[in-house]
Amino acid sequence: MTESRARIFLVEDEHLTRVGTRAVLEDTYDIVGEADNVTDAVDMIRYRKPDLVILDIRIREGSGIEVLRQVHKTDPAIAFLAITVSTSREDVARLFREGVDGYLTKQAIGPDLPELVAKALRGERPISRQVAGFLLDIDEDVDDDSGIGRLTPREREVVVLIARGYTYRETAAELGMAVKTLENHIHSIFEKLGIASRHELSALAYGTGFVSPGNGRGTPQ
Repeated sequence: MTESRARIFLVEDEHLTRVGTRAVLEDTYDIVGEADNVTDAVDMIRYRKPDLVILDIRIREGSGIEVLRQVHKTDPAIAFLAITVSTSREDVARLFREGVDGYLTKQAIGPDLPELVAKALRGERPISRQVAGFLLDIDEDVDDDSGIGRLTPREREVVVLIARGYTYRETAAELGMAVKTLENHIHSIFEKLGIASRHELSALAYGTGFVSPGNGRGTPQ
């Protein structure tokens, strides 16, 4: 019996980008529809019930954020992966607050895209390194007593990824640093927070609300 393929819907107002995205994905996934404006996107997504929507932020009639917001009112289980030219801190923060399942720049539309889509479908929240640090804006109300407020911005990026279950090697790759450099950051983080393992780090990050539950890979292995 052949395993069913995930169903993907494209929301993008640039025709050539839609064609390119479809070409990269159609051997792996079923592309069940396309739209280039808010009204058509919302109506067609609700009708066709895809597993995941690839979403540009700036489309005809308004913002892709409005598409996500309207669809999630009635179909909260549909995943959304933003693929956009925007590296705006505000755009990143707004989309993640609305429940997007990953945020990639358009340079990601290449051979690796099918696996990045697979990660979003698995709840692994793929994020381009150009915007990874902006995730710290999602929850700024961190208890100062936790010690997280004393971490550097780079150390906070490390905490976000480690707490979501990324391995050290994956974290280093995501942040564009050597594994040895990451290990130095981890040592500094453990000292500042008074902890001794990644499991304690994950518990602290989720316990303080610095990382929201249900948005990553889960408990690190």
